[in-house]
Amino acid sequence: MKKFFIKLFCRLIPNRIVRNRTRFLLDNHTYVKKCINFVKSQGKFKNIKKIVGHGSRNLVVSVDNKYVFKFPGKGDGYEKALREKRISDALRPISPIKIPDMEILDFDGIVVRKYPYITGINLEYFQPKKIPNEIENKIAKQLAKFLYIIGQSDLPELRDLKPHKTAKPSVLYGWCQNDIKYNFIMNPKTFNIIAVIDWEEAGFNDFVHLFTLEKDYKSLMTRVLREYLKIYGKQ
Repeated sequence: MKKFFIKLFCRLIPNRIVRNRTRFLLDNHTYVKKCINFVKSQGKFKNIKKIVGHGSRNLVVSVDNKYVFKFPGKGDGYEKALREKRISDALRPISPIKIPDMEILDFDGIVVRKYPYITGINLEYFQPKKIPNEIENKIAKQLAKFLYIIGQSDLPELRDLKPHKTAKPSVLYGWCQNDIKYNFIMNPKTFNIIAVIDWEEAGFNDFVHLFTLEKDYKSLMTRVLREYLKIYGKQ
């Protein structure tokens, strides 16, 4: 009966993203409450804010604009979290855009990721067709440089994570965050990209999909590809 009323209530919410996130919080009320209690056990925080992650797959809790705790969805264990930390730690020193530090915490057998809070906004808050050309160009150049430098890296400490040890970086192939559209944070006034977050899907692979699947932001990603190929062609 409870699920029926939750479903009925959520149908009244016109925005799909808000609807899915509201349903996540209601469907997982007990779990969310436990997560909040865990956060409270980590320190004396004044402002605790619940955020449902992109795709409504996890719960993100920010505290006092200081830390962010990410509580996983199903099937997200230590191995995946350790892999994310290992990749992000290795790539952080060479990245032209900040990759935040990550700490792994245990919450009754649940893997919790803790990050520093990054002030800014992501692309999800923009209406794609309303992004001016000059802003698209500025964002595109930053993303292209980031994709190129990260993609062309071949760090010895990560070689065992490649599909095969002899794999070499090439055009649109190499280390990649793999889901950049929703995971770069920028200054809303200068449009400088501050950080790239959420590295759990990162891998050494072909990243052509970044440009073929981003339908909502086709114009931006076309510009990113153009700038990337310019950089690659000059090397």
